[in-house]
Amino acid sequence: MGLFGHLKNALNSGSIKDSAPAAPVGGPPTERSIYQSRQNFGVNFGSLFVLEKYIFDEMYVEGGNAECEAIASYARKNGIDATRTKMENHWLNYCSDSDWEWLKSKGIQSIRIPIGYWTVNGGQFTRGTNFESISGVYVNAWNILKDKYINKAKQYNISILVDLHGLPKGANTGDHSGETFKEAGFWNDHKAIDLAVDVCAFIANDLKNYDNVSGLQIVNESVFSNNPSGQERYYRKASNEIRKYNQDIPIIISDGWWPKQWIDFLSRESNGNIGSLGIVIDDHIYRCFSDDDKRKRVEDITNDLPNSVIPEAADNADFIIGEYSCVLDTQSWNNSGNANRDKLVKNYGNKQTEVFKRKAKTGTYFWTFKFQNGDGGEWGIVPMIDRGCIPPRNTSLREPSKEDFDNIFNNIFQQHQNYWLSQNPNEKYEFWRYQEGFITAWSDSVAFLKLDNSRIGRVVAWSYARRMEHTKARGNSRFLWQWDAGFFEALNKFEEHFH
Repeated sequence: MGLFGHLKNALNSGSIKDSAPAAPVGGPPTERSIYQSRQNFGVNFGSLFVLEKYIFDEMYVEGGNAECEAIASYARKNGIDATRTKMENHWLNYCSDSDWEWLKSKGIQSIRIPIGYWTVNGGQFTRGTNFESISGVYVNAWNILKDKYINKAKQYNISILVDLHGLPKGANTGDHSGETFKEAGFWNDHKAIDLAVDVCAFIANDLKNYDNVSGLQIVNESVFSNNPSGQERYYRKASNEIRKYNQDIPIIISDGWWPKQWIDFLSRESNGNIGSLGIVIDDHIYRCFSDDDKRKRVEDITNDLPNSVIPEAADNADFIIGEYSCVLDTQSWNNSGNANRDKLVKNYGNKQTEVFKRKAKTGTYFWTFKFQNGDGGEWGIVPMIDRGCIPPRNTSLREPSKEDFDNIFNNIFQQHQNYWLSQNPNEKYEFWRYQEGFITAWSDSVAFLKLDNSRIGRVVAWSYARRMEHTKARGNSRFLWQWDAGFFEALNKFEEHFH
């Protein structure tokens, strides 16, 4: 590498600011830190604040394929006030008390709520955009999100992942961006990026006192790019602006359909310490759209999930599956002879659940919760849970006793020591670091369990924070890997015995 290459690397390395530690320094997990770092069994509230015609079509009576067109057409015919009233009725009545009770009863821990930049702060970020003329429709939307969803969810120990789903000029060409775009213009438009960064900063500051906000997603489904300079620029600018106002909120970025590309990016930005950034990567798993998947049988798609979901280096960064469903293409069903459909959907959904827990420990969010007409079938979490395709989460608690801990730890600690001493009996392995790592992870796991049987999910960020505490208190060492081994063994044994 020449001098220019070294300079370029130096300029690019570490440019995203670190977050506050995921784990409270020197103390047990707090409720806020648990909401931010647990493994979430979640669902999307699709077509709540970002309308999608196939989910809720009542606002599309005057035409249009995306929200901006539909609302503008409706407002031209009925006026801004009537349009605002109709939209507010939708926002206020989307989720009833009985819906919240159902979500809680099935073990739902988090709701991903897609919003558009036009929703934020009563439409104050729409100047110069196509939403400006209809911004009056959204004057109360932001307060409704806070009062009726973030505050309401807290009553059920449910968190909210705020997902900035729609960006100016479009991060992709989908109708779920709020407008219809021929190309994703956001990434090469500096004004659009600056506007989105301002939106992110406002959200981070305005929501900083809500303990049950589990994260701020700054983009949904970024387009794939071999040279994603626009994505990198936005992720840096937005992350650093967010950190000025909110030090601990997890920031979620899109993987642009290539997870390893963004693991590598975060590794460069953090000099290899991804856990220091407080950034989570969002991957979406759909097996019903690509021609490759359509050519496969349902059974083959199911069996291939362990190899096809986040296939590379998943343990090096924190991941969520921000969207998934049980939908498979008609061609795939034809390839399987349409036999035993209920059984095959159940197998597919259960396999997804199993694989995601390993590959995306920070959580999963089914697409989606509610439809205006019908239950959504394999797109709907209610019928999928009711039919056993997506297993509900176990919420019953069995807190480990001291005897449980002693039995598990003493056995595994003896095995650990015996193994390494057999490798080199003269080495001073600092086994005490293994013990301290194990005890730390076990104690934190017990604290998480006490909040509705939660588990540590944002493991890369959480373990990084606890490792830094250990190093500061006990000094660095070539045997720091002993602490890591103990920490991660405790997580595994805790889940094995108290799942």
